Amino acid sequence: MKTAKLLPWLLLLGAGGAQGAPLACGDFLSRLGQKPAYIVYQGCQQNRERQDQPFEARYEVDGKHARQAEAYLRRTYGLPRLQRYCCVWDSTPHSWRDRRTGYGYILGMATGETPVRTRKAWPRIGRFVVQVDGYAQDP
Repeated sequence: MKTAKLLPWLLLLGAGGAQGAPLACGDFLSRLGQKPAYIVYQGCQQNRERQDQPFEARYEVDGKHARQAEAYLRRTYGLPRLQRYCCVWDSTPHSWRDRRTGYGYILGMATGETPVRTRKAWPRIGRFVVQVDGYAQDP
């Protein structure tokens, strides 16, 4: 009889641990799936100046692999197609939640200032930057 009374509490305790290990800085894209080698991890840091103090992981992609990287990020995470705005190529930020851990992420891909105006000419761009912000709590 005691076990029957404890069971609901044990289930609640188990549900609270669904996130498993606490979110920490690192290569989020590798942790979340099979990141292609052309998306190169550059590092991660926690930004204590921003609301909810996200962990910011940064990646670089050579221009010759940018179309592949965009396609992978669109297919895998739903990243919006990059658009040309003024002098840069940029995606609007895209958010999603990892169903396994419950952690939220915001993803973006962009270039620095560039005269390149067509997607076909992306290989002439030296590098694209991908940023993945990880949130231990809802942003």
